[in-house]
Amino acid sequence: MFEINKLETSYLSATSSLPHVMGSASDVLHKVMDPDVNLALWQRPPEKEITDELSALQATDLPDVRHRTSLTSFDDDVCTLFQQQDLNPQHFINLRVDLRQLVDLLGNVSGCREFSFRLVTVAGDECCRFHLDRTPLRLICTYQGSGTEWLPDWQVDREALARSASNEAITRFGEPSQFEPFWVGIMKGDPGKKGQGLVHRSPAVPDSQRFRVLFCIDSTGHT
Repeated sequence: MFEINKLETSYLSATSSLPHVMGSASDVLHKVMDPDVNLALWQRPPEKEITDELSALQATDLPDVRHRTSLTSFDDDVCTLFQQQDLNPQHFINLRVDLRQLVDLLGNVSGCREFSFRLVTVAGDECCRFHLDRTPLRLICTYQGSGTEWLPDWQVDREALARSASNEAITRFGEPSQFEPFWVGIMKGDPGKKGQGLVHRSPAVPDSQRFRVLFCIDSTGHT
């Protein structure tokens, strides 16, 4: 995680609340609905049963395709995804239970019932530029490999971001923070293009790393 230096301390003393909230229990995710918060991060440990299931996957098994879903259809939609890729859903029972937990959490936090999701194996570099999502809320969890990199608000030059400057120009100082495997983050995007939301990027995948397994789900519809 990031360290607080003098410049960051000055920023924090001038703000009434932190824009990023973290904790070891899932209820921390509800704090993303605070107007001043753009990231709520559940710092949970890995689950061996899921890790063992993922060891059967190959880098090309789950292509990067967005799928429409809902609270009522999610279980069937995930099973269909596995079957379309010639994977047996019964070989991923623990993963499917965890995915169900995550979509329920996002539904409870957001009040939404309709979503789009990606469950993908990533062998190369994905979106390595710092950016803002154009969705109101996104839940993201990397089950295997390097996690999402993100910048605390006081580390971002949003003017540089708005003019599509380089990552080096967008980062005012220091190195980005990064999700650990199995951590669950709900981040705010910037659908209104107001320069708000969490600035983040996909990490580079080193040649020595097997591949990433990423779950990402966006809220798209309300109750």
